[in-house]
Amino acid sequence: MNIQTQYRRPILIVVLLHVLLFCVLVFSLAPTAFRMPPSSAPMRTIHATAVSQADVQMQINTIQQQEHEKQEEVQAAEKKIKEAKAQAAEKKLMEARIAANAKLKVEAVAHAQAVAKTKKLELAEAQATAKKLKAVKQKKLLMEQKKLQQALIQQQIASEQKNISALQAQAKAQAEAKAQAQAAAKAESLAQQGAIDKYKAEILSAIQSNWRISQVNSKLKCVYSVQLAPDGTVLSLKLVQSSGDAGLDQSAQQAITLSSPLPVPNNPGLFNHFRQLVLTLSPQGFLQSVSGE
Repeated sequence: MNIQTQYRRPILIVVLLHVLLFCVLVFSLAPTAFRMPPSSAPMRTIHATAVSQADVQMQINTIQQQEHEKQEEVQAAEKKIKEAKAQAAEKKLMEARIAANAKLKVEAVAHAQAVAKTKKLELAEAQATAKKLKAVKQKKLLMEQKKLQQALIQQQIASEQKNISALQAQAKAQAEAKAQAQAAAKAESLAQQGAIDKYKAEILSAIQSNWRISQVNSKLKCVYSVQLAPDGTVLSLKLVQSSGDAGLDQSAQQAITLSSPLPVPNNPGLFNHFRQLVLTLSPQGFLQSVSGE
């Protein structure tokens, strides 16, 4: 065990005192042999002081007492040193514990930060994964919507094509029906026109057979409006345009009147063309034209 510097000096003093006491005892108790110095040697007087055993014992006791006190001081010092070392060790242990607790706290904080960082990374990864899944889902949804739209467009196109085909077929049928109707109407019109022309020719022939006219300017002509009954009877007769020759106008009127009833068709549809006639009469060829109003 190392002794502190402040206790070295007392211990050294105690040791010296023990050495001194030992020397005194040796020189006091050992028998001495008296020798006569030679005659030629100078004489030297030695003064010795007698020391009693009680004094020696008292000194020894004093030295022992002092040594005991020094030992007690040393022991007290050692105890203090031990206590100081114990306190230092306890303090060091406490500091070590505090440092360990601080280290544990630091490690706990670091661990908590690491856990938080890990959780943050996991959350970021989860968010990124969710974002990717959402993007994939949206992309898939868009693709499905696009496919659905394309399918709907295809259906609409097919339906429109079907409608167009139907409309084309309907238009074609209508065109064919119209063409047939037009052909039928044309044929009917031609037939009617033939019948009309036939009756017009008969009317012209009847009036011509009853027209008595003297020699006049052949370039003159007059126009009459004639209203006929369904049986051809002349209901009214009106001069629309005079020829400028009263005799010519009068003879034309008489010819029309004498020809009543004029030949007309029994078909009401055809008779409508003869209900109101406009007759243009001229000496040149007697009768120029017959037309219905």
